[in-house]
Amino acid sequence: MEQGALHWKRGRTTLVVPGTGIRKVEAAGRSLAVLLFADTEVEALTVRHRNEAAVAALGAEIETIISDPRPSGERQPIRRDRVRAWPLRIPAGLRDRVLHGSPWWRRALWYVLLGFPLAVWLPVEPIFLGLVAWLLLPAGVVFLRMWFEMAELDTRWVMWRRGITVRARFENDPHSEADPACIVHFRTLDGREVTAHSPLRGYRDEIRYDPEDPSRVLAPARVAWLGIALAAFMLTGIWGVAFSIPAVLWLIRLLALPF
Repeated sequence: MEQGALHWKRGRTTLVVPGTGIRKVEAAGRSLAVLLFADTEVEALTVRHRNEAAVAALGAEIETIISDPRPSGERQPIRRDRVRAWPLRIPAGLRDRVLHGSPWWRRALWYVLLGFPLAVWLPVEPIFLGLVAWLLLPAGVVFLRMWFEMAELDTRWVMWRRGITVRARFENDPHSEADPACIVHFRTLDGREVTAHSPLRGYRDEIRYDPEDPSRVLAPARVAWLGIALAAFMLTGIWGVAFSIPAVLWLIRLLALPF
């Protein structure tokens, strides 16, 4: 049941029966029959289950969505939703993602359509270098992007060494594209009122600020995570550079060709 309608799934076809199209529900032992009105394209839906209690519960749940027709006397029509077979579902899903999803899907499509022919056909020696660079460059971009996003670790290190933790008041930032993002209000030890931005809400509504620059704040986290974050920061940078080296070598050799 969903949104006042019975969804009856058989294979790849789902029959959506609105509550106005159901006439009666009959549960007898392990069998359940949903009787529809005569003017509908299907007269009855039948299901059997070995558990009689489950059949009775399903029948009671279906009875709750039975409703009267519209004031005009019309009943909502029955709808059939058919899911594509999985070999067709994959390209259809990719098409929807490229047309309506994140712009990174469109960039990936252009990378495949334009990058692969260039990597294979351009006369760069050794021949396999272009293919290797084309395969590894996306992973390098992903790791470097993660590395740049983790660049705030220097702030975390400074805060851990000399930051001061105080109670603060948090509120959502409606003008920030980051989710979540907060505006934080707190009072420094010398009595100054400070308003700053924080990407996260502080643990126990606390904030850690730099006494040399109170606008530099950090939502305190458990110190045990600092070492893990630092190791992840180093690994993402190392792997990002390593996966990007073949692309850099390929580009240098390409620019050295006598066109």
